[in-house]
Amino acid sequence: MNMNKDSRYGQRIKIFVLMFSLLSLLIGLAGSQELVNCLVASVDNTPVSWFDLQVVKSFGLLSDLKEVPLSAEELLDLYVDRLLVLRLAREQLQVTKEEIKAELNDLRNKLGPEVLKEKYQALGMAENDLESYLQDKILFEKVIKTRFDQKIYISLKEIEDYYAQVYVPEQKAQGKSPAELVAVLDEIEARLQSQRRQQQVADWTRDLRQRAEIIIYSDCLNKIKEREKE
Repeated sequence: MNMNKDSRYGQRIKIFVLMFSLLSLLIGLAGSQELVNCLVASVDNTPVSWFDLQVVKSFGLLSDLKEVPLSAEELLDLYVDRLLVLRLAREQLQVTKEEIKAELNDLRNKLGPEVLKEKYQALGMAENDLESYLQDKILFEKVIKTRFDQKIYISLKEIEDYYAQVYVPEQKAQGKSPAELVAVLDEIEARLQSQRRQQQVADWTRDLRQRAEIIIYSDCLNKIKEREKE
């Protein structure tokens, strides 16, 4: 008789543990779904979700993403800048299916088929779901190239200053012997042109921000930051 009671008690414990585990799983899934769907910002009535940020981050679709990890705020800033530029360009420039296919092939070659598949699975995406994000990337780069592709004049004085103040200390810090200035003139000029172009883009997007209606939803942003700490 005692064995039957113990057996029934043990079964009830097992059922309780199973139900508790299932409930915890459902709560976790609900929390994840809530985070996926939460809106982190609105840019001229265009919603930006946590999922959008995860896609561009996971697949490296922001051309100015740095090697160092970006905070949620930094990633959002880059994405907002992109939306502001795309808003001006959609009716002026077009992206073909061939361009999207080529971009996808480049991404597949860069990441490898298996890694690409893993990223799709992690975000619950199919390959077709990525096309709109690839289109935005291509269109953004077209706009920047069209607007800022003109050659930027860099003076010899700027090159000499950069060589002495940046290039030489940089090479020595890496344990290398700095090349003569004449040997790296083109490299330094290209660096300075890139920096100047980046500053021009930053100034332009800052002006676009001043004329846009941008709403940041702090609750969602804070949830993202909490998730990043886990």
